[in-house]
Amino acid sequence: MEINDVNPEDHIQHMLQSIIAQTQSIINDSCKQSFGSLEYFLGHILEYRDEQQYTTDEWHIRTPRWLGEYGNTPEEEELLSDIYRLQAYIAEKLKGG
Repeated sequence: MEINDVNPEDHIQHMLQSIIAQTQSIINDSCKQSFGSLEYFLGHILEYRDEQQYTTDEWHIRTPRWLGEYGNTPEEEELLSDIYRLQAYIAEKLKGG
């Protein structure tokens, strides 16, 4: 199945699940964390997914402000990149760009 054949909502759910799995992996291995815990973020992203907040006007993903501003680990940098990709996808597909 091509990515273009996927319903945008299904693709968003898949991307969210990937971000959740990445976050849990980082939380479970302290060597993958830099400044602080991502547990705060995990709670928000689970709520965001479960309540499908990406379909509302309140669709911005709340990331910890230190993520991307300090000497993050490669895993945190990858997570942040995936969050940005998801936000761009939502903006394009659900919010009209």
